Amino acid sequence: MTQKTAKSVTLAALMIAGGTAAFAQDTGVQITNDAATDAVEAIETNINDDYERGYDADRFGNSRRPLGWRGSVAASMNATSGNSDTTDLGIGSRFGYGTENWDHDFTLSYNYSEKEGTRSANTFLGAYDASRYFNERFYGYGKLRYANDEFGAFEEDGFVGFGVGYRLIDNDNFHWRVQGGPGYRITQAQGADNSVREGAALLGSRMYWSLNDNVTLTNDTDVLSSSADTLVSNDLGVNVSLSGPLSLRTSVRTDYHTDPAAGQASTSNTFGVSLVYKFN
Repeated sequence: MTQKTAKSVTLAALMIAGGTAAFAQDTGVQITNDAATDAVEAIETNINDDYERGYDADRFGNSRRPLGWRGSVAASMNATSGNSDTTDLGIGSRFGYGTENWDHDFTLSYNYSEKEGTRSANTFLGAYDASRYFNERFYGYGKLRYANDEFGAFEEDGFVGFGVGYRLIDNDNFHWRVQGGPGYRITQAQGADNSVREGAALLGSRMYWSLNDNVTLTNDTDVLSSSADTLVSNDLGVNVSLSGPLSLRTSVRTDYHTDPAAGQASTSNTFGVSLVYKFN
């Protein structure tokens, strides 16, 4: 028997017991994100954010959104030793607070990967969304998002903006809304000394489909455009209820940059699986 060892540990909200109580007192929190990549020989875990991904219909609204606090925490870790030494860590959290007409969402996510002592991923994502509902279908919003990616097309990418949205379809099993508006974008390409600051526009689509009592499908699409670059992101996920507040999410996220930095690929894909703890 060889001395090779392999360890794979999934951490599902070890911080929840304390973190939930703290947030429930005086904090509210939507990344998108949250995913873990399953490779052939080892599970590479990534938690990303889709800046607006939710795990159920709660994100769709004030007619279907519970009042007060809600949130979810997802965490995964994978380590291998023997033929190869790898470490993958992902943590994602989403918290929100809803009133009769207002909704606030905060999202944070961190992903780190290392192989043979060399980093291959080091990404932080954060977002804040505030929405004001004028009726059950029409709303206005403000958005703040920031991404820092050591290995991405842009080392830093920030956006602040506002706009309006409308729910095209809103029934018990299927929801689809679109939104868009202007904003201000700050980007810094990998290796660049200076950042680019300019006007931008953001368009988005959110789709939720309940296949049955235990399985739901979501598809989120965003187009963020400025003269520096246009980023098209699509996040397709399937959520499966496990037991109580626990659920399993598998997803594939695709990001496409029209003008990536020199030496960077224009398209990246993330395949993920993560264990999620949700509370209301």
